[in-house]
Amino acid sequence: MRKFIIVLTALLISATAYAENYTTLSPDDSVKLSQDLYYRKNFASQWWYLTGHLETENGRKFGYELTFFAVGVNKKEFQSAFGLNNLYISHFAVTDIKGNEYYQKEEISRGAYGAAGASASRLNVFVYDNVLRGSLNQMHVEAEAENFSIKLDLKSAKRPILNGDNGYSNKVYGCGACASLYFSITNMDTAGVIAINGENYNVSGKSWFDREINSDYNTDKIEGWDWFSIMLDDNRELMIYRIRNRKGKANKSSYAVLIDKNGKKQKLDFSKISLDITEYFKSEITGSEYPVGWHIRIPEKNIDIKIKPYVKNQEFIANYSTFNYYWEGACSVTGTDKGKAYIELTGY
Repeated sequence: MRKFIIVLTALLISATAYAENYTTLSPDDSVKLSQDLYYRKNFASQWWYLTGHLETENGRKFGYELTFFAVGVNKKEFQSAFGLNNLYISHFAVTDIKGNEYYQKEEISRGAYGAAGASASRLNVFVYDNVLRGSLNQMHVEAEAENFSIKLDLKSAKRPILNGDNGYSNKVYGCGACASLYFSITNMDTAGVIAINGENYNVSGKSWFDREINSDYNTDKIEGWDWFSIMLDDNRELMIYRIRNRKGKANKSSYAVLIDKNGKKQKLDFSKISLDITEYFKSEITGSEYPVGWHIRIPEKNIDIKIKPYVKNQEFIANYSTFNYYWEGACSVTGTDKGKAYIELTGY
């Protein structure tokens, strides 16, 4: 459940973005694989999203986030290389847990002269030096900033899960078009190199992949969301997202699912899940106060866990790409079950 509000802000760049009949979803739509892994034309926005937990042989831990957005601006067929159809955006961050440091970089391109793009026939998405390519089974990612970079190979350890109803993921209760096509690969074996300040670290671990294709709709009823991707040490995964309305209450489209050791999806009753805040981080830059510590209880699964950030300041500030800020970071999981998590917090 990723940034469907954030990306739409970029559409304000063009007054024609909502006037050109971008595809609208309905509950009859569903994810089709492998087609929906690739770029899909005629949608207002779409994105490919990776987060992961990696470490060296001697136990030095890192987290990473790498996201690619394709935002529709104009559907006209241009002969000029400067014709603007899409904006391509990438957010890249690495958390150095031992060093208590968070590194971030954003990129944006109109795609002219091959600077950025996305293929409709294979997985090949790129924005300058940030690249995602491969298939549902194997992926390769590269991303580079001035003082940090990653080069990683990923292999699916579980099959994709279709979120919502066969991949139709409603985001605003009572609005059928307020939805995305959404699937995840929640467990990917990962290995490669992280470089920070000129030093290379050979790392391995796990990644989580999300893919969403967004319909054209108004999000003025939504304040933000709290999104959790939780990897438990017993080889299960939890996805929980709470979509908050303007009063700060959970919208009925909020969602939770447990993926068992064999990759089977078990939808959970969100109304029976307790989400209690235990810790806050206040940004000195934006003034936002984020709930970065959580106590989560799921009685039907005997799960009682606490989530705590490895590094307090994991706020991504996107001053010129999506014109917003949010907190997304690597966290520890303790309690009845142990593991690792990424949480994303928007609207604060």
